[in-house]
Amino acid sequence: MIKVFIDFDGTITRLDVGDTMFESFGGKRCLGFIQDYREGKLSALECFQKECLSCGEVDKKELDAFIDKQEIDPSFSKFLNFCNDQGLSYHIVSDGMDYYIQRILERNGLSDVPYFTNHLDLKPLDGTPRVLFKPSFPFTDEVCDRCAFCKRNHILTLCGDDDIIIYIGEGYSDRCPARYADIVFAKDDLLKYCQQENISYFEYRTFADIIERMTIILKQQQSKKNSFLRKRRQAQLAAREAFLGG
Repeated sequence: MIKVFIDFDGTITRLDVGDTMFESFGGKRCLGFIQDYREGKLSALECFQKECLSCGEVDKKELDAFIDKQEIDPSFSKFLNFCNDQGLSYHIVSDGMDYYIQRILERNGLSDVPYFTNHLDLKPLDGTPRVLFKPSFPFTDEVCDRCAFCKRNHILTLCGDDDIIIYIGEGYSDRCPARYADIVFAKDDLLKYCQQENISYFEYRTFADIIERMTIILKQQQSKKNSFLRKRRQAQLAAREAFLGG
């Protein structure tokens, strides 16, 4: 079976909603936290916690208005229809926050799309329209702290040995799961990482590009000619190492 896993921020959405949200409500110092995280000075959980504290009291109406302005790739819905027509399963896996992901999906008529991510609770302040950000992280990895939500674990848990794993992403948190995918669609930071690590990939800018490429791949599979729908040896070895605790 073919299983598709899709990043959210900067992949489905035009902007990285999480980073932009924290910068908008927590100030420029949140950019410093992100830089410290990427340099290994902070864990992912520590970064999120500092960002949430920096936001302080947030007006919920302003927060919702900010989220409602965020745009998604207009071809994303067409891609989901393509997957449904072809019998491909799909999940969103995100190291972002469920509050804005759910609101954005619902606003675009995509509330039935399954997703896994971190949790953001909004704690109301009595007698005011303001809230405090209270994050929680139900899907961390007990060994690796580079991501608050472990995409790799979810992918490997949801897939069997013979499943073909397709991963679509663009950013820092997509580096790890790309190592376990048989087919990678990459842009921006993820594309550069794949080049550095010799991970084969298809470049894309929009989901329309992915539909076009996947149509070719599926036709090649049907004709049995040069099909890309096969297990990638490096991904199999990485998965085996993960299961063995390496």
